[in-house]
Amino acid sequence: PTLMAGGHILLGNVGFHDRGSNVSGDQDNNITSLAMVPNIYYVHPLSDGITLNLGVSATSGTSTTYEDDWQGRYFSLVTEVSVIEISPSLSWKINEQWSVGAGFIAQYAEASMSQAVAFDRQTFNHAYDGQLKLEGDSWAYGYSLGVLFRPVESTRIGLGYRSKLSHDLAMKARLRIPKTVSPMLGGATRMTEDASCTLDLPASVNFGIQQDLNEKWTVMFDIAWTKWSDMEELKVEFDRPTILGIRESTEEMKWRDNWRFAVGTQYKLNEKWTLRTGLAFDETPVRNKELRVAKLPDTNRIWLSFGAGYQFSEQLRLDAAFTHLFFNRCDIEQSNEQGNRLSGDFSGYMNLYSMALNYQF
Repeated sequence: PTLMAGGHILLGNVGFHDRGSNVSGDQDNNITSLAMVPNIYYVHPLSDGITLNLGVSATSGTSTTYEDDWQGRYFSLVTEVSVIEISPSLSWKINEQWSVGAGFIAQYAEASMSQAVAFDRQTFNHAYDGQLKLEGDSWAYGYSLGVLFRPVESTRIGLGYRSKLSHDLAMKARLRIPKTVSPMLGGATRMTEDASCTLDLPASVNFGIQQDLNEKWTVMFDIAWTKWSDMEELKVEFDRPTILGIRESTEEMKWRDNWRFAVGTQYKLNEKWTLRTGLAFDETPVRNKELRVAKLPDTNRIWLSFGAGYQFSEQLRLDAAFTHLFFNRCDIEQSNEQGNRLSGDFSGYMNLYSMALNYQF
């Protein structure tokens, strides 16, 4: 039986640079914020090569925060999406060469999105801006499958599949009305409506090879395919029209399927220390600048990682890693039905600091 408890700290700096938006504003600050992502895994052997496993982790999410008067305030102000996953599974070692596994996935998603609303649609004066905030959560369920083939002692070949999970978020929509406008609406400053939003998290396939070169060196290769083409649009539907006559809000995305390639190596320095490094290329699912959205300005990423493990005893091991993500500069040309146009680019980086304790009972 083995227990692993760990976590990641995410700290980055991503900035927006205006390139001719038709709404005036200012955005000088970092749009990312400090985030902490915990995880815990437990493995319990049963009998005859069968193992019971349980994983609890934050598997995906996003967080962007803009200034209230920035050029793209009618597209996004604050966006926070977090997904927590609980996954019990069973694995079976059929023989020395083949192992298979299957898991059940229960996901809890929580989303919060806000954006400015223009009550002055002639000059888009910031003094006449209201704010629409949407908050909601949802549960979704899926499954995962895996197979591991070990043709010889030094080689492992793995193939895994994760199913699509569809979240139907029940949301509360809160509209804040500016003081410059509220007297014309009977003095109202806040209104609340019910809304719903569908969030599709796509299916994925992962293939990996691990090869021991000798007693000290191990190399790994990994390739993953994710069916992001399921993300056609981000659509919020209100139960009844808002005060501005809005029944639904739709942002077209039309994402494409993407690939991720990774290579890594591990070196066993001695009985206590193990050193690791890796490099990955993660392709963005965003097709072009016209389909990039301010809520999630995704782009191609290169991951560079360094790590080490220290074996305190036969039972206890500590692993730590540092990863730097290089973001390609990406352009955005987003527009809406009110005539707002956001034109500019994003650039920056992200650092991940990771640590895990492993204990064998």
